[in-house]
Amino acid sequence: MLATDPVMADLPAQLVKISEKQTPARYESPVFGSGGSFGASVSVTFTSTVGRSDVYKAVGDNAVRNGWVARGVDSTGITDRWLKTYPDGTPATLVLISEDPTVTTPRHIYTLAGGV
Repeated sequence: MLATDPVMADLPAQLVKISEKQTPARYESPVFGSGGSFGASVSVTFTSTVGRSDVYKAVGDNAVRNGWVARGVDSTGITDRWLKTYPDGTPATLVLISEDPTVTTPRHIYTLAGGV
């Protein structure tokens, strides 16, 4: 469901996907108090040479077009978190992370991570 969501599968044109990782839902037996059920997750890592605010806007616009609702901002006030409820009632979260926010080179790396 999350891996095929257009927000993950169809990045805006100025973003170049370099990797994708899908982790299926799983259950881990409790050991010393930790364990339990963990939902599925998907992360897409991409690069871009456009400005940071433009990347966040492009991802945010794509998310909203595909049914996600903005739900959080980073320390600079840029939206970086979204929520969505799929038709079957499954809630999902989406977070955009700049992997190198202080780098001054034209190419930056970002990860868009989602989980259910």
